[in-house]
Amino acid sequence: MERSELARRIGSRIKENRKSQHISQEELAFKADMHPSYLGCVERGEKCPTIETVFRISEALGVPISLLISVEGADETVSKARARINAAVDRIPPEKLTVFADTIEKIAKLTE
Repeated sequence: MERSELARRIGSRIKENRKSQHISQEELAFKADMHPSYLGCVERGEKCPTIETVFRISEALGVPISLLISVEGADETVSKARARINAAVDRIPPEKLTVFADTIEKIAKLTE
């Protein structure tokens, strides 16, 4: 895979995760300690970020770095699904998280 394609995929995943969490570029850039215009270039695939930069972004988004840097095609669907799940979990009141976790575990057992 060419560097430009890798940059585009990483940028796309960052943008998807940011949008699913309803975070602006400016907010994410602030959380990741970088300039918003640089983050915009990364999201558009114009810049290929260092692993340190991707790590800071993953920390700011609260997602595993592997979610942002995976290059396998099938991971696109998984990446999108996990981003949606993470965004949904963020909206659940803390006192309801245990009920949610129990429900997810039961669903997971049904799919085994």
